[in-house]
Amino acid sequence: MRQRERQIISHWQRTLAVPPIAAMSLVLCATAAIGAEKNYTAAFEDAFNMTMPAAWSQKYPATQIIGNLYDVGGYDLSSFLITSDAGHILINTGLEGSAAMIESNLKSLGLRMADIKILLTTQAHFDHTADLALIKEQTGARLLATEADKLFLEDGGLSDPLIGGIESFRPVTVDDVIRDGDVIELGDIRLRVLEHPGHTEGSASYAMTITESGNSYHVLVVNMAYINEGVNVAIKPTYHGIGADFEKTFESQRELSPDIWVSSHKSAYGFHEKHAPGQAYDPRAFYDPTGYIEAVRLHEVTFVNKVYDELLGKIADNSKAGEVNGTK
Repeated sequence: MRQRERQIISHWQRTLAVPPIAAMSLVLCATAAIGAEKNYTAAFEDAFNMTMPAAWSQKYPATQIIGNLYDVGGYDLSSFLITSDAGHILINTGLEGSAAMIESNLKSLGLRMADIKILLTTQAHFDHTADLALIKEQTGARLLATEADKLFLEDGGLSDPLIGGIESFRPVTVDDVIRDGDVIELGDIRLRVLEHPGHTEGSASYAMTITESGNSYHVLVVNMAYINEGVNVAIKPTYHGIGADFEKTFESQRELSPDIWVSSHKSAYGFHEKHAPGQAYDPRAFYDPTGYIEAVRLHEVTFVNKVYDELLGKIADNSKAGEVNGTK
């Protein structure tokens, strides 16, 4: 999920801000509903009295980004397919039910779902993971994930420190753990793993080089350091070490210089400004090295401001406490 969905995340936070007994009842009821209906999205919406954004489930045609990299996801939630003669890699699904849309987009490219051999995620949030278990069953593909996101994937988001407490997607078994610097190989695909924690504890990006029309391009599927509403990074941090994780991610992302970059939401990398439905393939349509630098800087500024606001809030709270206690 991204910072743009603030209203939704904020509503989850308000919903969870209830007395402990009531909160436990909410969790138990929601969990029971999920188990009975086997419809995680509906149960999540019912539990938190909210509706998923329409753009998250809206269909969109498969789009060739560059070379053997395609976005086969929906209007906003990206699912990236990297093709090879030895099989394909799929990065991210969308919401529950997105597998059918992904399969339809593959068919439009003359490709088969059955040829997906490896599954990856950029982050273990339900809007990017909900149909991993189904696609894994359908294809027999191996799911690879970072150590920190492995737990979230295998318990269906139950232990997520921000929006956990219930299963927000169907749990899925991780076959192998990947680490920063690992290279995932499949056919002629060479995909380098970059751990970029903060948004989730195990968020990851993936880098590769694609040669098209005699030109080589540095390509990055990046998980930007979005800070969701309700996350604390300095005072009462959402999870231990989150501030250091964000700083590590900014340091890593500043050192990268992709020619072409894509991200978990189409809106995050300006997809609809760079490409229109039916537009003829152009290997430079998504060429945007300057946009990448600006995006990293924007999120780093947001992080610094967040730390500053939390510290100011802490000072204000201490001042009020001092006045109450007569120590000012």
